[in-house]
Amino acid sequence: MKRIYSFLFMVLLVAGFSAAQAGTLYKWVDSQGRVSYHDQPPPEGSGYRVEEKNLGSGKKSESDDNLEKIVEKYPVILYSVPVCGSCDLARIYLQKRKVPYSEQNLENNGELQQTLKAKIGSLSAPIVMIGEKVMKGYVESILEGELDAVGYPKSESAKPAGEESKEQDDTSTQGDSGYRPARSRY
Repeated sequence: MKRIYSFLFMVLLVAGFSAAQAGTLYKWVDSQGRVSYHDQPPPEGSGYRVEEKNLGSGKKSESDDNLEKIVEKYPVILYSVPVCGSCDLARIYLQKRKVPYSEQNLENNGELQQTLKAKIGSLSAPIVMIGEKVMKGYVESILEGELDAVGYPKSESAKPAGEESKEQDDTSTQGDSGYRPARSRY
């Protein structure tokens, strides 16, 4: 019976969101399997399993159109192998920045290996291609610069270095304790 009420609550909750209220809905599941829905993620280290659902108006924004054009002109392809720390870091960075990309596994694909050797002269992992630009290995600052150069949007959490420290100074002078919990998802 509780599941039916939870389901009905979820349906009403989702149906009640207007375009102005669209955002992210978080589904928290505790260790006993109890489910609750919130507009904020749980505190870090709380032990909840979290699922996110982006609730949007269904309309495409101008930034979505711009991103589609960039993806069409400069598609991102990650060539990787399954057991590869640098490949994992590249994948995490692309996901964090919300860059649409495709991934090709080089491990058992001899034809793909030969094609890449012919195209770029050698074979290593990871290889990140942004349009025709080839990056061998993973260096976050270089990947970031290449994505910026072709117009991919910056991650929402990325702020200029001086801006973050100024924000911390402002909050501490307003009588606030300055405590901000870290919310890392990756």
